Amino acid sequence: MKDIQVFQRSLKDFDYFKDFQCFLNIKHNARVRATHIKKRNSRFNPLTDLNEHKFRLKYRYTKENLRRIIEIVRDDLEIEYFEPLKREQVPIDLQILSAIRLWGGTEHPKLTAMAHGVSLRTLAKITRRVASVLSSKASRYIRMPATLSEKERSGSAFQAIANMPQVIGALLQTTVRFQPENCATDLDGEELFPAFTTKEEELHIQIVCDAAHKIRDLDIRMIDEQSMLTDTEMFGLSKIKDRFEQNEFRGRILLGNEMVRCSSSLFTPVRFPRNQSEELYNHAHAVTYASARKCLNLLMSRFGILGTEIQGSHGSAKQTITALAILHNMAMEWVDPSIGRSPKSGEDNNRRQFIKTHFAC
Repeated sequence: MKDIQVFQRSLKDFDYFKDFQCFLNIKHNARVRATHIKKRNSRFNPLTDLNEHKFRLKYRYTKENLRRIIEIVRDDLEIEYFEPLKREQVPIDLQILSAIRLWGGTEHPKLTAMAHGVSLRTLAKITRRVASVLSSKASRYIRMPATLSEKERSGSAFQAIANMPQVIGALLQTTVRFQPENCATDLDGEELFPAFTTKEEELHIQIVCDAAHKIRDLDIRMIDEQSMLTDTEMFGLSKIKDRFEQNEFRGRILLGNEMVRCSSSLFTPVRFPRNQSEELYNHAHAVTYASARKCLNLLMSRFGILGTEIQGSHGSAKQTITALAILHNMAMEWVDPSIGRSPKSGEDNNRRQFIKTHFAC
């Protein structure tokens, strides 16, 4: 009888051990499953997952400078919690990174969205939000020289190029295509999805830059097909013209190209120079005005989306262009090296030999 009781206790102990072992297996499986979920849900972080060279190609800035942009924007960029997307919330850092990568235009938007683990719809919302926050800082980052010392420094920088005095800015105009967006909504007015029209429209952009290729003034207008305006008429509608007419810049001038009409505040090249003085003026004008062309080239090179098309409403397109101008000015101020690669040594040697052969004094 005693042996039977001992045997029964042993069976119970064995059952307890089996239960304990089962419990351990459950915990282990849960831990493994949590690890797999964490790995699956972990987001791509380009600041840590890409080397510096690949990062610059995709994000158009050095890692250090993009971190500076993130810190500038972070406090103003609030995460909006969309009820259906709570599990898909994107950290602020990745919101800014994904928007800048999209604007860089180095790949199809679907690839940009996939790289950051979001849908195209979410990426569109992110870029609009980032553009809105950045464009709200325009008065700080896009402004004409205001104080006497600022005006004198700007004039001295232009004069140092080709001895052209009294210049405070170079004016250039271009156009950017955009595709208007009509958002479909439900009965409560909530946005469902963006519906893009098949008709492309254009925005007219007028920039005034300084000798350091920073954008000092920006004017963006819708081009109306029924009343197409010339570049001169577009300049006449801009606020910068009014500021010069009010003598805010006291005798200083802008340089423009042959597409606009010469005026008391906007000097253009002499179309048919008749003497040496006019030829010398044209030469100095061309060399000095080259800063405007380089400014636009740098802007377009950094943000390829300006060479394709911007999607969205008229207001969001203007905010995007303003945001890109601000980002451009940051890059100029920080001397970011990501855009503007020097020619390969072989190409440079060929050019040097060509100059030596045909243009040596």
